[in-house]
Amino acid sequence: MQDLSRRRFLQVSAATGALVITAPNFSFAQDMGGDRYRNLDTNLGFYLKIDRDNTITIGYSVPDDGTGVSTALPMIVAEELDVDFEKVKVEKLPPLYKKERGQRGHADEEYKGQPIHQSTGGSQAIRRSYVMLRQAGAEARARLVKAASEMVNVAVGDLKTDKGYIVHGSNRVSYGSLVDAAANVTLDEEPKLKDYSEYKIIGTDQPQKAATDIAVGNPIYCMDMELPGMLNAVIARCPYIDGLVKSYDDTAALKVPGVRKVVRIHRIPEDRSKQKIIADGVAIIADNHWAALKGRDALDIEWDDSMWAHADNAWIDSEFDKMVESGDREVKIEHGDFDAAYAAADKTLEVAYEQPYWAHATMETPCGIADVKDDKITVIAGNQTVNRVMNDLMQVFPGYTHDQFDVTITRIGSGFGRKFIVDAVTEAALCSKAAGKPVKVIWTREDDLEQDFYNPKGRHVFRGGLDENGKIVAANYLHCSTDNDFAQHAFPAHHIPNYRGEVVHKQVLPSGPWRGPTENVAGYAMQSFVDEMAHLAGKDPLEYRLDMFRETGDTPHPGFSSDFMRADRFINVLQIAAKNAGWGKQLPKGHGMGVASFMTFGGYAAAVVEVKVDDDGTLTIVKASGACDPGVVINPLGCKGQIEGGTLDGFSAALGQKIEIEGGRVVTNNFDTYQMARIASAPTQFDAEVAKNNIEPRGMGEMALPAAIPALCNAIYDACGVRIRKLPIADQLEQAMSA
Repeated sequence: MQDLSRRRFLQVSAATGALVITAPNFSFAQDMGGDRYRNLDTNLGFYLKIDRDNTITIGYSVPDDGTGVSTALPMIVAEELDVDFEKVKVEKLPPLYKKERGQRGHADEEYKGQPIHQSTGGSQAIRRSYVMLRQAGAEARARLVKAASEMVNVAVGDLKTDKGYIVHGSNRVSYGSLVDAAANVTLDEEPKLKDYSEYKIIGTDQPQKAATDIAVGNPIYCMDMELPGMLNAVIARCPYIDGLVKSYDDTAALKVPGVRKVVRIHRIPEDRSKQKIIADGVAIIADNHWAALKGRDALDIEWDDSMWAHADNAWIDSEFDKMVESGDREVKIEHGDFDAAYAAADKTLEVAYEQPYWAHATMETPCGIADVKDDKITVIAGNQTVNRVMNDLMQVFPGYTHDQFDVTITRIGSGFGRKFIVDAVTEAALCSKAAGKPVKVIWTREDDLEQDFYNPKGRHVFRGGLDENGKIVAANYLHCSTDNDFAQHAFPAHHIPNYRGEVVHKQVLPSGPWRGPTENVAGYAMQSFVDEMAHLAGKDPLEYRLDMFRETGDTPHPGFSSDFMRADRFINVLQIAAKNAGWGKQLPKGHGMGVASFMTFGGYAAAVVEVKVDDDGTLTIVKASGACDPGVVINPLGCKGQIEGGTLDGFSAALGQKIEIEGGRVVTNNFDTYQMARIASAPTQFDAEVAKNNIEPRGMGEMALPAAIPALCNAIYDACGVRIRKLPIADQLEQAMSA
């Protein structure tokens, strides 16, 4: 049975006129019944294909939301395969499902202990693919070498590989000429993976493979896509938090040229005590997007403003006041005796930091295309996960199974966690079912900002105590939030001998992950607090942090993607960022420098920012210096881009972004009120550096932002003595300097 299974696979592979490696398939010669190899019959597609003309195509399994995984993941395969990466094509793999596992989808599918990963988020794309993709490349190279060995009767050990060729002396044979033979060889042992010192592709700067398509405007985003006979829809969603449609009149809407149908869209789930999957509303289905918009304008709708009609930002702040005063909170982490240590401290500080709701404001607003038929659902989506697309739709349309879906995930016009939510796809599917045709749903920017799943609003209350040497001996961190989020083991939790971390929350707006969930706001609060304690101790803020790491060493960090926080890696990124920024140099009047560091999803980041604050409060970000240590760096060019992008995203949020609520509805609904940072706000100089090591990699997409925001705020304090304890910064400096 084992040989039959292997030959069946190889015959299919050879029949394509190419060597196709779907996964490291040495396991076909092993125990096929073992749990270790249970995914070999899945609809995975391929990792790499070598055609007879020596064209090499490498598939990537993770949606690309601009972080460059469509380049970085193939680089991993190409490294072990030993090919010329400039000539390699890349293609997106089809979705993975496992028919007999039904609803569980691909969430727990593994190969040799490595998950087959088909979503982007949580900085997991590289981390969860690194070993298995190397195995795929090594598998193909080993097959090709053995095929060449048997063909020319030369020992395997006497053959080398070089950029798509098998080399023996002056003789070179292309991989493509060996594909038929390579598909039928038997490997006697597990292919050996390269040592870090042998890497030729991993660790080199590579431009994104999709750059040309992006530059010339080829249709690679969901918004560009079409299906035959497709209609377009927009939704009039209830603007009130968890509100409902009370009544509507579609008479005028149906008179708009091009409008085909008006459909009631009900909130999912109906239970309003649970967070929505989609909002309550009315859909306008039309021949084109413009007609749908005009039809929506013509709708006459009366809304039920729901139980949140009283809610605004001031009311939430008053709720935070009650939370702080009540003493009713959940202790998330505690060691030592905070109360005793705080009471005995030489100096104490009590301070609070606040940050507003933040929207994702992705460059491409939510969009989805669906064609619902009796026996099949076709989806085109710009989402971060295939699995949730299928699973959410199976809740809406019970009776469908994973093998009845054809899901195409396009390149994502930025995700930041927002596109883990598949509401636009769900709406498109409901419209398609009602219209009997494929339907595309595009959200306007107003839809996007009014109906987001926001990063939670929060207040961070700290009490800290220093001993006579200026060391932090006690800290209490109370996080009041509109969601139960808390970076439990973040620095400096385990570097303080007497520490208590607590959380209390009250959900108002729907919330979702945003670029470093929990870490983004914890970084701002915790690193601002450490900075204030350093100044209270009369210490240099950089040296203060370095001393904390040196004294305590490695600490537990049983959070996402990591078990320990490595002191030497933290010290390294801090020193890199400080050196590149010129920490300690004499600064002109009105200039200041701030430093911060944070660990996010297993990766280490530090930022040093230099600012200038004029006498009238005008802020100029002079220079930013970012350093990260994600482990093995696949594509340094892409990593530097993520440092720059994450830092600028953090600056943008800190400078002017705030979601405003009035009368139970979001009123910040476009970029005139939700202000994205302009070019003039960016630093005039930016240094980004990635540490080099051979530690198994983590991700990069979310690492830079949590350190960037507090480094900016700490720099402002150094420049003018104004401490930013409430975001956004907005006009606080102007007011403080004129007081």
